Amino acid sequence: MDETAPGTTDHIVVVEDDQELRAFLVEVLEEAGHAARGYGSADAALRDLRADGPADLIITDLILPGMRGQELLSEVRAQRPELSVVVITAFGSIDSAIEMVKAGAFDYLPKPFGTDELLLTVERALEESRLRREGVRADRELPNRPAGFVGASPVLRELFRVIARAGASRHTALITGESGSGKELVARALHAASGRSPFIALNCAAIPENLLEAELFGHVKGAFSGADRDRKGLVEAAHGGTLFLDEVGELPLVLQPKLLRTIETREVRQVGATAARAVDVRYLAATNRDLEEEVREGRFREDLFWRLNVLPLRVPALRERPADIPLLVEHILGDRPVTAEAMALLTSYPWPGNVRELSNTLERATTMAVADEIRPEDLPVTIREHGRIAAAVADASRRHLPLRDLERAYILEVLRQTGGNKSRTAELLGMDRKTLYRKLEEYRRESEGP
Repeated sequence: MDETAPGTTDHIVVVEDDQELRAFLVEVLEEAGHAARGYGSADAALRDLRADGPADLIITDLILPGMRGQELLSEVRAQRPELSVVVITAFGSIDSAIEMVKAGAFDYLPKPFGTDELLLTVERALEESRLRREGVRADRELPNRPAGFVGASPVLRELFRVIARAGASRHTALITGESGSGKELVARALHAASGRSPFIALNCAAIPENLLEAELFGHVKGAFSGADRDRKGLVEAAHGGTLFLDEVGELPLVLQPKLLRTIETREVRQVGATAARAVDVRYLAATNRDLEEEVREGRFREDLFWRLNVLPLRVPALRERPADIPLLVEHILGDRPVTAEAMALLTSYPWPGNVRELSNTLERATTMAVADEIRPEDLPVTIREHGRIAAAVADASRRHLPLRDLERAYILEVLRQTGGNKSRTAELLGMDRKTLYRKLEEYRRESEGP
């Protein structure tokens, strides 16, 4: 085993049976300020890791005597899941290296590689390891995490900080974020931090326009056909507490002035009534729309937008916090294990439907799985296709292709993986079919030459 440089913080384990290359890698890493130690076999490296040897990153050759790189990766993912693994591979084994990336390796370096390329990959991999360690530690230790939230990524911790500060305020708040990202969880967390009661929620898109006014503001007997008694609306029902207006962008324009006046005057006037009643209500609103764009298009009142947007809170999309995905998977599945290959697919998928889509996907996988563990074949084909495409694009980018060539490689790889199905290819690419056909025709002409 090579010596470890003293006085450094990042510990890198190098597994390489070629003694000269191993010594070179250790030397380069130590000169860059890292602590590095080398092993000639995976078995020797694992013995050290099992003895709690310090490690922040593992760099391993793919082809090793005895236990190969794939087996080492599986052992590391089981024993030290916070560690990133970078694979070194010869050109002829790149397909195997890509499979390792899909199975959970951070990246791979094809031989020969330069010192700069090595050190850049090492820095990125070390940062990934730090995020994993911080996520696990913060998830256990985070004292102000609101109920219902799972994760401890930096963007989520910032949201928790804002909730803690804004919760006690009585100001209105506008919660924005994509569908399924957890906007109602944020509203409930703000309410819980306020100490107010009750919490009343209304989905503005779920009630017909002709009934929404009476639902919100109430009505007096005889106000309209069928109004045989006085009835309080949700604004009065929320007196002393919080009224959460979900999908507020769907609120009809004709009702927006009345809501604005109710918020500003702290009074509510029932449909058909001549006098208003005082109410103490904290208003929270949520939308997945761009309300500023809605204002510009004349579909939402500017004065109501600014009245709601006193405290803006943005809920991050799941793709912005991939380090939280393993924690969410564990929370949703409980003790049911997930293979490293399946977890790699789950963490690399962009989740357009956010946490709601992840939860539905895992519930389906649990139902469909034949084995005790969740495997790649238990996941929807869209997620499996995305994993293969992402690996292929990563390979193309490593070859430093120009942007246009990278786009071409990406499109043709998606087309290949869909078996030439152009409609499915366009869907996966988020591209209009006519645009796809035009690009494919350009590629055909270019390949035929002048």
